[in-house]
Amino acid sequence: MNNPEEVVRAACQVIWSDGDVARVAEFYADDFTADYPLTDWGSGVPGVTALAAQVRRDLPGYSEEIEELIAAGDEVVVRLNITGRHPQSGANVSFRDVSILTVKNGKITRQRGLTDYFSLFKQLGVLDMRTPG
Repeated sequence: MNNPEEVVRAACQVIWSDGDVARVAEFYADDFTADYPLTDWGSGVPGVTALAAQVRRDLPGYSEEIEELIAAGDEVVVRLNITGRHPQSGANVSFRDVSILTVKNGKITRQRGLTDYFSLFKQLGVLDMRTPG
């Protein structure tokens, strides 16, 4: 599978939605790098594997639904709706992420993006938007 769109769609499904972290090396390059505020991806395949395992623990039932995908050459932009369950409260959560991925030789080599932590934290009650007084 060398088509960048197919690689990204498969990685979203296999690694992130199905949680098959044993297959990370099929989709991510050994020299993979990421740039996300507030999220430590580590580096290379071990970093992605560790993060994928962590999100499964932090948000059981973690799943990504592709809402929009735009591919141009080696670059793929994907807008995701992420869902899961907060383990302490049992609350179901839903928030968005926008990622830009670079795919070369059938593997994701770079990923950068923004996650809507504001919506996630608001749903978890971490942020209180009521006016004081």
